[in-house]
Amino acid sequence: MSNFSPSQAFADFFFFAIDHGFASVEDGGGPLIPFTVLVDTAGQRKLTRFAMGKLEDGVQAAKNSVASTGAVAMYAIAWDGFITLEGRKWDAICVEAGEAQAELGVLFCQRYTTAKKGLLRRTRSVRVGNPALIERPPSRLWVGSGL
Repeated sequence: MSNFSPSQAFADFFFFAIDHGFASVEDGGGPLIPFTVLVDTAGQRKLTRFAMGKLEDGVQAAKNSVASTGAVAMYAIAWDGFITLEGRKWDAICVEAGEAQAELGVLFCQRYTTAKKGLLRRTRSVRVGNPALIERPPSRLWVGSGL
């Protein structure tokens, strides 16, 4: 994973998805409803939420909704999940993202914890560290080199 060097446009895109996901849970308003963001070849973004009875059903529906059509240049799928780091289980905003012209996508997770904030001691989510690149899954948009 050390030779991962995304274009600025792709990096801005997946960090947008991470930030949007975190903003959804930051003020204690969670849980995050799984969502996708698709960018078409003209650069237009479309956000779709997948509200289901079970979180895992929404995540699977979001993943199933992304496919190579030739009209999508980039995708991001975001959900509220967990990661284990250094023996500790953390809440995390997880974002899988990919591009049509790249064989591999990315899976980033942003850890967070809850803390009491303010005069009324309202619960807020607080980021822990920076988003971490967890793995490089196959891009859901990759159709091969055509060779």
